[in-house]
Amino acid sequence: MTLKAPLTACFLVAGLVPAYAQETFDCLIDPSLVVEVGSAETGIIEEILVLRGDVVQQGQPIAHLESAAEQASLAYTRARADDTTAIEIAQARVVLLAVALERAETLASTNVLAAAALDDRRAEYEEAVLGVRQVEFERNLALLDQSRVEAQLARRIVRSPVDGLVVTAMVGPGEYAFSEAPVVQIAQISPLHVEVFLPTEYYPDMQLGDFANILPAEPIGGSYRAEIVVIDKVFDAASDTFGMRLRLANDDQSIPAGIDCRVSFD
Repeated sequence: MTLKAPLTACFLVAGLVPAYAQETFDCLIDPSLVVEVGSAETGIIEEILVLRGDVVQQGQPIAHLESAAEQASLAYTRARADDTTAIEIAQARVVLLAVALERAETLASTNVLAAAALDDRRAEYEEAVLGVRQVEFERNLALLDQSRVEAQLARRIVRSPVDGLVVTAMVGPGEYAFSEAPVVQIAQISPLHVEVFLPTEYYPDMQLGDFANILPAEPIGGSYRAEIVVIDKVFDAASDTFGMRLRLANDDQSIPAGIDCRVSFD
């Protein structure tokens, strides 16, 4: 009775298993994104809210600029926007003149009140109605002014644009922030990017969406699955290689960036 050899062994004998499936290649694990976060406004840094190594979420405040003047302006515009006294007075005048106009119309219908006097009452009432519209418009302008000041104040809070890890704080409290001076550097390490260069002979066998095994160097170790997301279409003629990028999930952020690795393909 003849025993069948394992399928892989058959492929090896027949020479059908690609060479890349039998070896590993050098690679490097990088952050998927590194950003230097700046301030939308110029001014003095009042407080840095994060330290090196802190984990931050997208939209989280990471620094405050000095904003005493903006706070005072906001208090002023908010007081104007919240004041409804002028509207209440104008509405009360409309009610009063509506009663007066109704009485005048009754008197005019019995020829007790002259038509000219009735016209005066009607004009006063219509003027009062327009007065209500005017004060309501002015309050809307006050609300818009409040929104404008709130937006200006919000721009003095520096927020993280991504989920990531604080690499370094580039300025401290009391320093001057402006557009050319980043405040904090943040690295996004979930997911990670794995950069690898392969001999050009393997190019036809690589496909977007395929998976590979990533073996980080010690002391991390272990084996992780990563997806091919970029295959360069421009080769490096000097080394006869082409580059690839793989996406490595790192939800728990247990794998650090900037570490050497090896990669093997199925």
